[in-house]
Amino acid sequence: MEKKFRGEIPFWLKKKENSIVYVCSSNKNIDDYFYVLRDFYDGEILKIKIENETGELKKYNYDLLKLLKSQNKFIILISMELFLNKYFYETDTLNLSMHKNINLKDTILKLENSGFEKVYMIDNRKQYSLRGDILDIFNENDENPVRIELFGDEIDRISYFDINSQVSIEKKESIKMYIDNNKKEKNFLDLIDLYKNKVEYFFENKEILNYKIEKNIFDDIHNKENEAEKREFTERFFKKATEIEIQKFSEKELKEFEILDNIKNMSMNKNIKIYSEEEARYKEIFKGYKIKFEKYPLFEGYKKGKNLYLTDRELKGVRVKREKKEKISFKYQSVDQIRENEYIIHENYGVGIFLGLENIDGKDYLKIKYADEDKLFVPIEGINKIEKYVSMNEKIPSIYNLGTKGFKRRKQKLREDMMIFAKEIIEIQAKRAAGNGFVYSVDTIWQEEMEEAFPYVETPTQLKAIEDVKKDMESGKIMDRLICGDVGYGKTEVAMRAAFKAIMNQKQVALLVPTTVLAEQHYERFKERFLNYPINIEIVSRVQTKKEQEGSLENLKKGITDLIIGTHRLLSDDIKFKDLGLLIIDEEQKFGVKAKEKLKKIKGTVNILTLTATPIPRTLNLSLLGIRDLSLINTPPEGRLKIKTTYIENSPIYIKEAIMKEIAREGQVFYVYNRVKRIEEKKKEIKELLPSYVNVEYIHGQMTARDIKRTLTNFENGNIDILISTIIIENGIDVENANTMIIDGVEKLGLSQIYQLRGRIGRSSKQSYCYLLMNDNKTKKAEKREESIKKFDESSGLELSMEDIKIRGVGEILGEKQHGAVETFGYNLYMKMLKEEIDKIKGNEKKKVEIEDINIQIDFPKFIPDSYIEKNEKIKIYKRALLINDEEKLKELYLEVKDRFGKPPKEAEGFFKFLKIKLKCKKLGITEVIEKDKKLYISFLEEKVDVNRILDLIKANKISYLKNDKKIIFSGNILTFFKIYD
Repeated sequence: MEKKFRGEIPFWLKKKENSIVYVCSSNKNIDDYFYVLRDFYDGEILKIKIENETGELKKYNYDLLKLLKSQNKFIILISMELFLNKYFYETDTLNLSMHKNINLKDTILKLENSGFEKVYMIDNRKQYSLRGDILDIFNENDENPVRIELFGDEIDRISYFDINSQVSIEKKESIKMYIDNNKKEKNFLDLIDLYKNKVEYFFENKEILNYKIEKNIFDDIHNKENEAEKREFTERFFKKATEIEIQKFSEKELKEFEILDNIKNMSMNKNIKIYSEEEARYKEIFKGYKIKFEKYPLFEGYKKGKNLYLTDRELKGVRVKREKKEKISFKYQSVDQIRENEYIIHENYGVGIFLGLENIDGKDYLKIKYADEDKLFVPIEGINKIEKYVSMNEKIPSIYNLGTKGFKRRKQKLREDMMIFAKEIIEIQAKRAAGNGFVYSVDTIWQEEMEEAFPYVETPTQLKAIEDVKKDMESGKIMDRLICGDVGYGKTEVAMRAAFKAIMNQKQVALLVPTTVLAEQHYERFKERFLNYPINIEIVSRVQTKKEQEGSLENLKKGITDLIIGTHRLLSDDIKFKDLGLLIIDEEQKFGVKAKEKLKKIKGTVNILTLTATPIPRTLNLSLLGIRDLSLINTPPEGRLKIKTTYIENSPIYIKEAIMKEIAREGQVFYVYNRVKRIEEKKKEIKELLPSYVNVEYIHGQMTARDIKRTLTNFENGNIDILISTIIIENGIDVENANTMIIDGVEKLGLSQIYQLRGRIGRSSKQSYCYLLMNDNKTKKAEKREESIKKFDESSGLELSMEDIKIRGVGEILGEKQHGAVETFGYNLYMKMLKEEIDKIKGNEKKKVEIEDINIQIDFPKFIPDSYIEKNEKIKIYKRALLINDEEKLKELYLEVKDRFGKPPKEAEGFFKFLKIKLKCKKLGITEVIEKDKKLYISFLEEKVDVNRILDLIKANKISYLKNDKKIIFSGNILTFFKIYD
C-alpha cells in the first residue's frame, strides 16, 4: 500500500516508466487526474467512466483497442463499474482511402446492419446520410462525423465536419472506422494481457471499491450466474494491483490555509508552491516571502516532506472547474423557420397559409393561400418580405382576398399610429444618449487578473457582451443594457466583470434577484471570484437576523459595502447608498408591479444591467428597438451538450429507470413537484422505489430560509442524490453534478417556466436529460405546449419567449394603440415595420435598390432542385442566400453548399449566378435587366448611374441608348457588361 494525496496522484503517475491502469474510486477523481495528465503527461491517456450516452461504452471499447494496438505508453483511468465490464477484442471496420473505389450499396448495408439510422442531416452518433454524391457518417468512436464525396464509385474527398455548422473542418487521406463488434469478449485484465505485458495496476480506496462491487452485483440481480465470475475477477485484480490510500489535509490545516498570514509564517520553514490562475495577484499578496508560483488550475494541493503545494481549493475554498477541450455541439434551429401549412405573413398582402415551394419555368416560388382559395406565388428572392406569423394569442388571424384593399387600408391606418409611437421611442433614445452618466476608467491590472482567473474559455458572443458593457460604462452615457443568453451561457460572468469595474472606480453595486435562494447562490459565487481582492460583499436576505440586516444597511450607507446582493428588499425606502454606480437585475420579469415601478424611478440616473434567459416581450421589444441596448449570448460553452427533453409515462417503472440511469454515473437528480402539501408524501413514494443507498430530500418555499440553504448546500456537496423541489429552484440553482430532471405536473407550468427549470441541469459537459411526466387529461393549450416543448432541443430561450407569446398570450406589450398592429401583422413583421418608421424619422432611410425589387429577366434555370437539397433545408439556404449583401459572403455560402451537398447541378449553379448578378446590380444601382432578341436592356436608378462612363461606352460603340425608355442596350453577357462598366 502507498499513501498519496489526491493532488499528487497525476504528477506521481506521469513519472512511471510503464503503462498504467488506475482504478478510481469516483468519477470526480477520474476527471481531476485526467485534466492534469492531459497537460503534463507525454503518453496517451484514456478515461473510461459512465458519463453520457448508452452507446459510449462501445466508444470506449473502440478507443481502448486502438490504444492497446498502438506502441504508445499509456495511462488508463477507469471507474470500478466499467472495470467490471467485459470488452470485445475483435471488430468490423470500414476502411476508406482517397481515390479508391467503394461499393456504396454494400457500405450502406453494413452501416444499417450495425444499427446506423438514415437521416437527412446528421446530428448525433450512429447516424448516416446520403445526399447525392455525399455520404456522411457519424461513428461512435469519432469526435466529429465523416464526410465522403464520391465521383462515381471512386472516393474523391474524405473530411471530418463540424456537427454544428455542417461544414468540413479537416481533410483526410484515409480513415478507419470501427462500426461493429463480433461479440468475442474478455474481461479487462485478459484484454490488456492480450496486447501488453508491461502494465502496472493501481487502485484507490479499497473500501469504496468493495461497496461499488457489491452494488454492481446487487443491481445485476437478473444475472446471478455473473456473481461468482465477478468476485473471482476482482479478487484476482486486488492481488495483482497496488493499493493507494488517499490522504487529505486535516480540518485544522484547511482552516490555517484560509488565513494568508499563516501561509507567510509557514514559508519560513517550508517550501511552498502556489498553483492558481490568479498567480499575479498571489505574487502581490506574498511579495517578499519565499514562495514559488505557477499559473495553473490544479484541482487540489498536497504535501510531501517539507514541500507544500497549495491551490485555490485550500486558499479560497473554491473547487477549480475544468471543461473538456473537445467540442461536440449540436445544431440550434430557429422556431421562426417557415414550414408548410403554417401561418405566414407577407408585408404587402397580410396573413396567409404557406403551401411550400413550386417550380415555374425554371424558378422556385413560395406558394401562399389566401381567402377563397386565392393563391399568391412569390419569387424566391421575395422571401425576406415573408415572416412566420407569431400572434399575441391563439385566435386565427384575419385572412384577406388578394384582390381587396382590406389589408392595405388597415396597414396604412396602423402605420400612422406606429409613426407617433416611433417618435416617442426616439425621444427616449435621445435622453439616454445625452451622456450625463459617470465615465468609468479603462480596465485596471486587477481587473485583468480577475478576468484571467475565469475557469472556462469565454465564448465569442460572451466576449462581445462583456465588451459592449465596458464600452457603455466608459462612454459616459447612462447604461440600460439587456444581456439575453440561454441558461448556463455565462451571463453571470458578464455581471461579475461589470461589478468589478464599477467597484474599481469606487462605485457601489447592487445585485437585485427575484428569490432568496438565488441571492444566496450569487453571494457565494461573487465571494469566490472576488476573494483575493479588497472588496466588501454583503447580502440582504431572509437568512439574516434583524441585527445582521441592520448592520448590512449601515455599512451600505457609510460606503463600507462595495456590493450588496438581495431580493426586492433592496428596493425598500430604508435602503440608502453612499454612491450607487451600477444596478444589476437578474430576471427582471420575475418582479411584481411595485418593484417595477421603483425600478422605473431609478432608471435614467444609474447604470443598469439586466440579465435574462427568457425576456418578457416588452423587455425584448424595447431592447430590439434601441430604447435599451441588447447583447445576445447565443454561443454554447465548449463541451456543452443539448439537454435531451422527452415525455415519459407517469409510472414508477419509468421514473425509477430515469433516476437510476443518473445514479449509475454518480450524478444527482432534480424532481420538480410543485405541491407543498403533498411533498413529504412524494418523498416517501420516491424512497420506496429506490435502493436504500439513494438519499432523497425536499425543499419548498414555506420552509425557513436557513433550512432551504442547508438542504441546498448538502445537495451541492453531493450528500443528497435526489432533490424533490417546488419551482423555487427555477432561478439560480447551479449544481454541475445534477444532470437529470423529472418534472411532475408539467401541464400546470408555462413554457418559459419549464425552460428555466430545465436550465438547472446541463451545466457541465455531461449529457443531461429532462423527463416530463405525461398527463392523460390534456387540455388543448397543454397539447400546444407539448408541441412547443418538442422544439426545446432546437431553440434558445429568446426564441422560446416568442413561442410563449403565441401559446399563453401576454396581452398588450406596447400599449393600447399598438395592440391592433401586432394582432394584424404578427410580432416579427410589426417589429420590422416599426424599425423602418424609426429609421425614416431619424433620416437613415436612403434611396437604394433593394435586391428583391431588381427585375432580372435572363433565360437560364435559377433554382435549387429538390433532388439536390431537401425542401425544408432548401428554404433555409434560400433565406440565408437572400440576406447576403456581399459577393464574398455569397461565394462562402456557395462553397459551404458544395461541401455539404456535393457538386451543385446546373440549376443550383444558375441560382448562385442569378444572385451574383443581383448583388452586382444593387452595387451599381441597376434596377432592371431584360434579355430580348439576344440583347440586354438595362435600366439604372438615376441617382446611381455613372453618366460619364455610359457616354464613354456609347462613344466606343460598346453600348447604345434608348432615350425614350432610358435604357442601355448591350449585346452580350451581363457579366461582360459589369466588367466594361465597373
